[in-house]
Amino acid sequence: MDGSGKKPARYYPLFLSIEGRTCLVAGGGAVAERKVETLLGYGAHIRLIALDISAQLRKRCSEGSVTWAGLRYAREHLQGVCLVFAATSDKELNRTIAADAAALGLWCNMASDPELGTFIVPSVVERGPLSIAMSTSGLSPAIAKRLRCKLESEIGAEWELFIRFLGALREMLKSRNVNPDDSRRILGDLSSLPIPEWLKEGGKDKAFLKISETCSPLLNEADLQPVWDNLWKPSSW
Repeated sequence: MDGSGKKPARYYPLFLSIEGRTCLVAGGGAVAERKVETLLGYGAHIRLIALDISAQLRKRCSEGSVTWAGLRYAREHLQGVCLVFAATSDKELNRTIAADAAALGLWCNMASDPELGTFIVPSVVERGPLSIAMSTSGLSPAIAKRLRCKLESEIGAEWELFIRFLGALREMLKSRNVNPDDSRRILGDLSSLPIPEWLKEGGKDKAFLKISETCSPLLNEADLQPVWDNLWKPSSW
């Protein structure tokens, strides 16, 4: 329990695909701007409701990546959306939006009263396909930020390279109809090796040699070299 005697909310961790889906953002200030920029990064369509909007949001509207749907919120604005973000400076309006969203079975994030919403946005560390999300269930956003900064300093681009390689190798093994048990063994053995650490220290050749040894005899160096070399070309990501 926290100092008030209430149990903190328990949140079910979940990664969502929102590409091509519509999200409603109510608000036009700095908080709404951050929400919009993050959502656009994941391919969402944005329906924006606000009395006034920042210069950056106006720019997004003019580009067509954001649709400014009106000055004042109405329940009809919730039709056809998958997520709702109540990010206005008006607490009562935020609560109205959250209540309407709940009545329609929609997930709502509350900027002013997070505990009244149905989901919170975690702190995230991303390295290409690797996403690490963390939350303190709203008890200490500062600690979540601290942990995010710690992980960002410890988990570098070498992890992205390694994960992309394992993904490409997995597809190669499937395309060659390698026995699933052998594939799992190879991928499991490779995932336990300190390859990201070797890459961080400049041991690219050492890492490749160990990978070749682990994949032998099912795959040889000639099979693996093109996949390995392709990792170092940003255009291939």
